[in-house]
Amino acid sequence: MLINLITNGACHEPCAAGKVHLIHLTSPMFVKCDVLVIGASAAGLSAAAAAAKGGASVILLDRDMNHLKHTANTLFEGMAARSGVQIEDCYRQKELEGMRIISPAGHGATIPAPGIFIDRQEFDLYHLRLAEKAGVATLFGEARSAKLDGSRRTVAMDAEEIDARVVVDASGIKAALARQAGLQPMRHPEDIAWAMEAEVEHPGLGDEMFFQYWIGSMAPGWKATFSPAGGDRATLGVFVRGHGQNVQSFFRSFLQRFKAHKAAEYRNIEEMKILSVTRGGDPICVLPGQIVADSFMVTGGAAGQSGLAYGMRAGTICGTVAAEAVADGDVSRQSLSDYERQWNAEFYWEYRMGRAALETLEDLKDEEVDRLCRSLSGKTLISGGTFLKKAAYAGAKIALARPATILDLLRNLARG
Repeated sequence: MLINLITNGACHEPCAAGKVHLIHLTSPMFVKCDVLVIGASAAGLSAAAAAAKGGASVILLDRDMNHLKHTANTLFEGMAARSGVQIEDCYRQKELEGMRIISPAGHGATIPAPGIFIDRQEFDLYHLRLAEKAGVATLFGEARSAKLDGSRRTVAMDAEEIDARVVVDASGIKAALARQAGLQPMRHPEDIAWAMEAEVEHPGLGDEMFFQYWIGSMAPGWKATFSPAGGDRATLGVFVRGHGQNVQSFFRSFLQRFKAHKAAEYRNIEEMKILSVTRGGDPICVLPGQIVADSFMVTGGAAGQSGLAYGMRAGTICGTVAAEAVADGDVSRQSLSDYERQWNAEFYWEYRMGRAALETLEDLKDEEVDRLCRSLSGKTLISGGTFLKKAAYAGAKIALARPATILDLLRNLARG
């Protein structure tokens, strides 16, 4: 059950700097480390690697390390660059020129934001190898609890226990351990966007050059998506807020709408094959809540830090602060709160604006969405510079198209 972990009473993995991280095995069923990261999500992998690079002994725990299965499959170059994520050739599957926002009546506004459809399995394996190279030990298993014992936490599994100075919950939106630790890691958990996404196949469908984000009543509160994956493959999905976890009816409706929209472009689109279906949740609109406690941190989807690239950056901040706290001998909530402060400085207002924008979108009727998209068609909606400059630029364009939108946005921003 222990992978890359136990060797004659201890574990050693070479890190990038040529050092050796020791994981102490005090009994056949009890392991000690500085930092335990639970969940090999993108944020978890980043947190583990950052903590190891910071000199901590690190274990990464996941239920099935050999078959990581995550659904996020797109990276926008701008977000990746802002997050310090370098996009590697080994997992590039399809390069795209940007995105099209499509209204219920089919009106579109194009945003030239280059992006990548990634091979998510290769992406995860690449970052897992990076973490192992940094000195992270990997362990199969599922954490059941993480009890505080002085300045450490004891994490119970089925048959083993792990004693760690800092535990990082990167397990996704359920965040069960964080809640057991008394934290409410999401401010608005009721606003998780529940998703259903299918991998589909039809001749030439994956050769299109733009992501498509459909907005309106076909996916209330967020979006329906079309992501070309190259060749004959693509993904179609719905991400819905406020209608429970079962969003199959929205997916079926969008599937028929999509086929009708593409009928003139693709012969026999009604025969498009569905190869696989995945379900999950996207914390796009929840905002991070309580994400640190004594000897405990929360990152990525578990902390409401949505987005693949932004989640990785959050994980890197988290892991770096955890290693620094271990080195300083202070893993109290006060010490670990530097993670919160750094994340807020980099991302708080961007996430806050994002929530306000989705709340505003949710209040629009389909006819209003149609008029807005029609008015924005052909206009440049993105600029360079800081987040505030980009937001001001986009806001000005939207205000010209629908002045009331800005007032609605400000009202929702004030609500938090």
